[in-house]
Amino acid sequence: LVNAQVSKVTGIVISEEDGLPVVGASVVVKGTSTGTITDMDGKFSIAEVPSSAKTLMISFIGMRTVEVAVGQNLKVVLKPESELLDEVVVTALGITRSEKTLGYSATTVKSEDITLSRNTNVTNALSGKVAGLQVQAASTDPGSASSVIIRGFSSINGSNQPLYVVDGVPLQNSTLNSQGHSMSMGGISNVASEDIESMTVLKGAAATALYGSRASNGVIVITTKKGAKTQTGIPQINADFSTSLSHVSEYVDVLTADQLRNLITERVNAGLTNPDALAALGSANTNWQEEIYQLANTYEGNLSVAGRTNVGGAVLPYRVSGGYMSQEGVLMTDKMNRGTVSVNLSPSFFDNHLTVQLNGKGVFTENNFANQGAIGQAVRMNPTHPVFDDSANGIAGYFVHRDAAGNVNTMAVQNPVALITQKQDQSHAARFIGNAQLDYKIHGFEDLRINLNLGMDYAKSGGFSETPVGSEQSLHSTAQSGSGYHSEYSYERMDKTLELYAAYNKDFTGGHHFDAMAGYSWQQFYSKSSDYSYKLSDGSVLSENNPAGELFLVSFFGRANYSYDNRYMVTATIRRDGTSRFSNNKW
Repeated sequence: LVNAQVSKVTGIVISEEDGLPVVGASVVVKGTSTGTITDMDGKFSIAEVPSSAKTLMISFIGMRTVEVAVGQNLKVVLKPESELLDEVVVTALGITRSEKTLGYSATTVKSEDITLSRNTNVTNALSGKVAGLQVQAASTDPGSASSVIIRGFSSINGSNQPLYVVDGVPLQNSTLNSQGHSMSMGGISNVASEDIESMTVLKGAAATALYGSRASNGVIVITTKKGAKTQTGIPQINADFSTSLSHVSEYVDVLTADQLRNLITERVNAGLTNPDALAALGSANTNWQEEIYQLANTYEGNLSVAGRTNVGGAVLPYRVSGGYMSQEGVLMTDKMNRGTVSVNLSPSFFDNHLTVQLNGKGVFTENNFANQGAIGQAVRMNPTHPVFDDSANGIAGYFVHRDAAGNVNTMAVQNPVALITQKQDQSHAARFIGNAQLDYKIHGFEDLRINLNLGMDYAKSGGFSETPVGSEQSLHSTAQSGSGYHSEYSYERMDKTLELYAAYNKDFTGGHHFDAMAGYSWQQFYSKSSDYSYKLSDGSVLSENNPAGELFLVSFFGRANYSYDNRYMVTATIRRDGTSRFSNNKW
């Protein structure tokens, strides 16, 4: 021990295994935020240590934390943490278990694999990394939800999507349809990949049984990044920026304008086609697919700050992050802007017997949707006609087909460029996922712990769609007949979760292991939406709907596991659900 006059602490940290210096080890004065990390030679130095300081805490990932008395020219030896050599898997309800004693199939995708994939939709990062898992894009819209199939198609009319669980909060995999566009308001497609620590895919019945019938298509458990008690008082700042380009690599093979003119001429000369067909040809050379597609840019930046501080004598690990992404679609005018914010606090109390996890994630998106109908029209449109026509035969400067009487031919193919530029389709959405989780190890009986999780998933969105009066697409609509169209819609959802369970975990001599848990779950699902559409020419209402609904799910569950020598395992699971979907709240 040293006296209270020591004002500077120095030393070196080495590994017990090979005697080499440990680079980047955390050295913190216990009870304070004062600290540093070891240099390339394993050495450290802390100036002006408080006179009341008595102990240093030295830690490094994969090694046991050591406490030593404050002094000078210290030599600290770190031993490997053997428990960390065994792979740990996050399973149902956020319970961590050794992979050796798991007893069923679970595949974990780590954060480095998720980040390296550089996918703007985090569900796409699972593609090719989990056996039997299929990821399919729902549409070309930027930010659109992806379809994930884990155990094949189990239903013709129902959903085949897995259940997503983020930090212990089960999420709905719902979408909001805007004039045929899919906006994800559930699942994890709009969660920033930089905030995810791992994704564990649970497939078999034994793995998913604790979540009941909702897990019949599998479960994807997401654990987000958090601050760590082993981090120094010096904040660790990570910044990341990436950019990418997307384009349509191959167009549908269609005739060029010259090829079409030659073909029609040959058929007319051969008497196979009416000569009037030549009059229907124009003099332009238009590649309609090139006209509607664009080179799409994507920019994404993320910034995070992680560390630990002391509040009221308690160590408070924290992590705060923010991100912004701007993504264009390959279809002209398609674009999405997304901002994300994430906060995590994970303090411990009562000598680490009570652990608290406070998580909050916010997502804000703005979308401009392109008219997807232009894709099919671009393949069918006559390439001998121009995009623009400033004469009286055009509409708003765009070429349109007209019949012999000079009227717009509503049976003909529409101008693909006009379909995109003359329709407005915009939306905005905000979502918050948060939870407070308390885990308490019983004093004097630490093998038993009680866990309480309170969670919320709130989403709100809205938008509008409009086609102008007299536009070609409005004239082609039998409901509008050229009158123009305006539609407004909104959606709001609030899901609440309460889960309480007790878990017992014990290793016995002779290679025996036993763990058991039992708990209760309550969930409320509330949603309301509205849509209102009318004709722009006279304001007459076309449709109006304001549905709302509320459902409850109450569950009791339990599980027991026994293993011997990490080789022989027995697992028993039970779950009982009651839902208000049935008039008698049938179990």
